[in-house]
Amino acid sequence: MTLTRRTALSTALSTATLALTALMFAASAQAQDFPSRNITLVVPFPAGGVTDQIARVLAQKMQESLGKTVIVENKPGAGGQIAAAQVKMAEADGHTVFIAATEMFAVNPGLFRKFSYDPLKDFMPVSSLISSPLVLVVPKDSPANSVQELVALSKSKPGGLYFASQGVGSIGHLLGELFRGKTGANMNHVAYKGSAPALQDVMGGQVEMMFDPVITTAPLLTGGKLKALGIAAPKRAAQLPEVRTLAELGMPGVDASVWFGAVVKTGTPAAVITKLNDALVKALNSPDVVKRFADQGLQTIPSTPQQFGIFMKEEITRWGALVKASGASVD
Repeated sequence: MTLTRRTALSTALSTATLALTALMFAASAQAQDFPSRNITLVVPFPAGGVTDQIARVLAQKMQESLGKTVIVENKPGAGGQIAAAQVKMAEADGHTVFIAATEMFAVNPGLFRKFSYDPLKDFMPVSSLISSPLVLVVPKDSPANSVQELVALSKSKPGGLYFASQGVGSIGHLLGELFRGKTGANMNHVAYKGSAPALQDVMGGQVEMMFDPVITTAPLLTGGKLKALGIAAPKRAAQLPEVRTLAELGMPGVDASVWFGAVVKTGTPAAVITKLNDALVKALNSPDVVKRFADQGLQTIPSTPQQFGIFMKEEITRWGALVKASGASVD
């Protein structure tokens, strides 16, 4: 190698080192200044829903920790793609956070024939937030008083039973398909637009069963409008302690919870993500927040960004396989 080439190489390396150092200093300064303005939590559901309620409770607590206003912006539609697009178009500086549920992070990428974002490539995990187990409910006057009786009833009817869900590809739909596969029950799927109309028809006896979160079913169970046959979760729900898990009833593996998490645009500095994680974990560990959510049948599940990232990958693999097996798809 000639002296000229050595000099050129040395100069190039020095320039690259200086550039990298400058970028590191810039990222460090950005993290130290964070937050420098209001933070926006983008929610892919309308105001008043469960995700919106979760975001607003956490926003109030984050304001106290971070010293800046935290607002909630509702961008419903297209399976989360509208909300996700807003976060993707924002600066990768942590001031725009995507708060969403299982469907947006693990189900819809495999459900929609054309989907505009990749949860793992386009976003970086901040923390898991909340989970709510699903309950297997039937009409109050259903002849089935156990899961075994429900399965037997489905096999005794030539046309089988009908199970409701919150929509094609929803957690309730996929869990129903998993239940059918594990038990051999003779069941037909009926998709609704959300929990409310589906539960209404279960109560009215138009459909015979449904899997729906504790937060929406508990008041109806307490009021005697529905019967619960089992909890689709690893452990019993605090709000419904008398309802046994499906694993306890001899059906291990038939479990799922609706969960919620927070992510930011890929490229956000690690130190900024750490600050956001600290604020969220502090909020989720607050006794008043834990109690408020527990009273609604929700469990706080704070995590590190790394833990949430691993969890997301596992859930994408799990639900992607179920979506494929169910044959469900959305244009």
